[in-house]
Amino acid sequence: MSILPAYTPPAVVPSYSAEPGNDERLIERAPHSTAQRATGNYIKKTGRDTVVLTGQDANAEMPTYGRQARITGFLGMDDRDREMVSKVMLTVKGKIEVMISEGGSFNKTIVDEHYTLWPSQNHSGSTCPSNVLFNSTVLPANFEDGKATYPLPPSYQASFIASGGVDVKVVYTLSFVVVRTRKLNFMSAKNTTSVRFNYAPRTRPSRPIQHPVSDFFSDIKTMPEEWRQTTTLVAPRPKSTLPPVHLHLFIPAAEIFGLDDTIPFHVQLTGAVASLRTFLPDPSQKGPEIQVSLLRQLIAGPTRSVRFTAAHATLGSAPPGASARTSDESASLDWAGVLPCNPDIQVGSFDAGLLKIQDFIVVDIFPAGAKSEFARVRHSHAVRIVTDSWPDT
Repeated sequence: MSILPAYTPPAVVPSYSAEPGNDERLIERAPHSTAQRATGNYIKKTGRDTVVLTGQDANAEMPTYGRQARITGFLGMDDRDREMVSKVMLTVKGKIEVMISEGGSFNKTIVDEHYTLWPSQNHSGSTCPSNVLFNSTVLPANFEDGKATYPLPPSYQASFIASGGVDVKVVYTLSFVVVRTRKLNFMSAKNTTSVRFNYAPRTRPSRPIQHPVSDFFSDIKTMPEEWRQTTTLVAPRPKSTLPPVHLHLFIPAAEIFGLDDTIPFHVQLTGAVASLRTFLPDPSQKGPEIQVSLLRQLIAGPTRSVRFTAAHATLGSAPPGASARTSDESASLDWAGVLPCNPDIQVGSFDAGLLKIQDFIVVDIFPAGAKSEFARVRHSHAVRIVTDSWPDT
């Protein structure tokens, strides 16, 4: 039988460095989050029981948990009646509530989990401790609705009673129940401490946003994979003899943007000069000839939807000298700008079946003059808004 040779360790083990050496180069750096984990406590007292939730912002109005977060802390008991405590329980509940004017209400329980915190198998028959610890409860990532599975939606509340007749809520609650049994009395008393919490799952884009370095046309030639182009045909009015034009929208290829991101874009109209002249700015007409906005659509229940503008873009135009060309020649009108997200928006896009939030980049172009041979043009493209931006480092 052959014998393996003895292993001889190297004389000098090379030192490790997070940065490349002089003869090395960095191939890829994995992004990482710079957010610091909260170390404070959230405390709520009900009667003789005190709930302490650890890993929270000490100044927050309610605790916050992320995707599949672990709920940790303890339930403090009054030493004077610990002997009467027979059971300590925790219930985690999540619910979608949709109220539609003249359409009734729709509710869906998306989390309903129950845990016995005390007595445990190791402490049956003993007196309840002063502090009942809990650290094994993990929030589920998904819920089922019929045959479909959806990620748990973030906590959310919005009212559109005046404009759309819709009021929606996504609510999550922790309920701590302490059961006490009095001596010589078969009746039990329950004390419940309910804590509403903010469920805030975090998501970031799969790739960074490519902002134009210098000139957009140079960038799209050298880095076409970094831009997503969508095109729509703009037809003239039925009795017009003008040829149609094409509207092109260019946005970063990721199509997923953080709440704090500023989205660069480029809008281009191409077609015959005669047609493009109807889209040139009219000095006598008030208002912009083009608007770019972020449109948010909320779909509640089986039939109701509400749309509202979440943000407006800042843009500038660079129209060519169309009057110097013949009417049959092709030309283009170009606009470029940036679209910030509204700071009042706190949640990204999500789909929870009964409740859905979608986001669109919308381009509205208004032909000059009321008697224009082209009607108002609207082009929309679906994007996804998420909580976090692509990390810079």
